[in-house]
Amino acid sequence: MDVRRVIECICRSRLCPTTNVVINKGEQSPFFYVSNMKAIQIVMKGDERSEEYAELSRQSFQRAIDEGYIDSIETFDAITPDSEDFQDHVDRYIWSKSLMTLDTVSGNGKDDHSPTEKAGMCSHWELMRQQGQSEEKFWIMEHDTWLIEERYESFKLLAEYAEGTLYANIGLFMGMYCMDQRFAHWAYHMMINNDFPINCGPYCVLQRLFRTYTTRHLELPEINYYGIRNTSLHPWTECDTIGIGRDIGIYFNQKDRHKSGIPTPTTQLISKRLAVTQDHHGYSDKKQQEPWTRHKFFHVID
Repeated sequence: MDVRRVIECICRSRLCPTTNVVINKGEQSPFFYVSNMKAIQIVMKGDERSEEYAELSRQSFQRAIDEGYIDSIETFDAITPDSEDFQDHVDRYIWSKSLMTLDTVSGNGKDDHSPTEKAGMCSHWELMRQQGQSEEKFWIMEHDTWLIEERYESFKLLAEYAEGTLYANIGLFMGMYCMDQRFAHWAYHMMINNDFPINCGPYCVLQRLFRTYTTRHLELPEINYYGIRNTSLHPWTECDTIGIGRDIGIYFNQKDRHKSGIPTPTTQLISKRLAVTQDHHGYSDKKQQEPWTRHKFFHVID
């Protein structure tokens, strides 16, 4: 598959069907942006499993660093239930009963998120706050994010393209994503000042925030999407391909039946030996005991 040409065709047809751009051999495509953003990886300092996952993760990204598609990977000390400021972070947000499918169909649903689930989300929201205050755009990664070697070409092109978007998610759930400063600032403000409920996992919450940002802000005539042709990259519902466009609700809720998306270049690593560090207490007993069964797109090792 010529991934670059596929992306260019999508960019032309999805939202600007009258565009007629001829790209000659050796010329830079107008649909791509040169980028080597740094990544900030959420790691639980002092937790042997989290730190081992992070080491494995970074090994998978070494080629991307060596070739300049990622500037570097820095560590963010994860917020945990044992953090001194844990409750201060938790109290900033409105927590509601999870409506996530894995919780609602498990027969084991709970009225609130577990402490480790809240801590994980607070780490993401803190990095959102930091992005909203910084003009330097960066990737956010989890400790177990895994770059799929066979999809490296997709990674290179999506990493370049993401620089020009307002929200780009190129992984499984919250494995690897970035936000424009404007969206990050708006989204964080919504959560702490406008009672935006956290009623699912962070992946679902973030897509709800971006869809709200689109309808309440980007669609305004005076804003007109800031003139950006495709404001987002987002996985289709099965997460193995990425959609490019403005309405991420389509991708979040629908299957890529025609396989028109770009192969998702990153996923999440699960070691059967290390298991997971979060207590998803609303999941079924099987999915708690065998977390590698939660999604078919995981990269599973012994």
